[in-house]
Amino acid sequence: MSGYDNQGGFGSQGTPSGQTKARRNYDEQTLIPVTIKQIITADGDPTGGNDISLKDGRTLYMVKIVGCVRAHEQKSTNLTIEIEDGTGLVEVKTWMNEGDDCSAVANLRQECCQDYAFVRVIGQVKEFDGKRHIQATDIRLLGTKNEITYHLLEVAYSFDKYQKRKESGSGIGMGVGMGYGIGNNMSSMPKTMGANVSMDQGGGNTVNDAAIASIRNLGSQNDTGVNIHTIVQDLASQGYSEGEVRNAVSHLSNEGHIYSTIDENHFQFAE
Repeated sequence: MSGYDNQGGFGSQGTPSGQTKARRNYDEQTLIPVTIKQIITADGDPTGGNDISLKDGRTLYMVKIVGCVRAHEQKSTNLTIEIEDGTGLVEVKTWMNEGDDCSAVANLRQECCQDYAFVRVIGQVKEFDGKRHIQATDIRLLGTKNEITYHLLEVAYSFDKYQKRKESGSGIGMGVGMGYGIGNNMSSMPKTMGANVSMDQGGGNTVNDAAIASIRNLGSQNDTGVNIHTIVQDLASQGYSEGEVRNAVSHLSNEGHIYSTIDENHFQFAE
């Protein structure tokens, strides 16, 4: 495994002093389910920038992969895992904040440090010295091997959905990671706008939009995500029943707009 410690971390992600890095709009931060081969064969930025694009034109930022651990290396500040999914091999890196990570997050990460374990990873695609890796924000063991098949179906569905939107012309200005976009005007909207936040993400469904707003707002206060019961309580004041909220959370999770964190009852916004 390659080391990055002598370069100020993984790929020296900081920006030069005095320069302000432009904030990515939310279209570019849509979670996209992919295979490792898609990451390896993706096109680099012809302008010399950091953007990496799939062959179908989608820009890779936040991705989800499922694969088998082939090797791992744990240091005091970071963890590097090699993952294979049958289409290729990629390194996954995650930082470890000594004393800051809650015990549940640390335990989930430790469970993945075993060869031949099947894991799910969510993170950002990075490139350093011509080699691509994933900087993970969430990594955990699969609950069932059925998740492998489900992930491959997600990859196929995501591609097909994007192609149809592209052909119809409705994908312009909209994210395409899992079929619904994150609107360009999201960055200018306050998190407390409730049901008016991101009609694109909620698919025009107000309870979906309200759930997104709640998870974004409450989830920004910690790294472990928001408990489903907290979301239900938060949206009860807006007149939504527990069943409506749970259905909305399930839909948003399947669409890739949110993801589970320390367990299947805690969720975080995918940004």
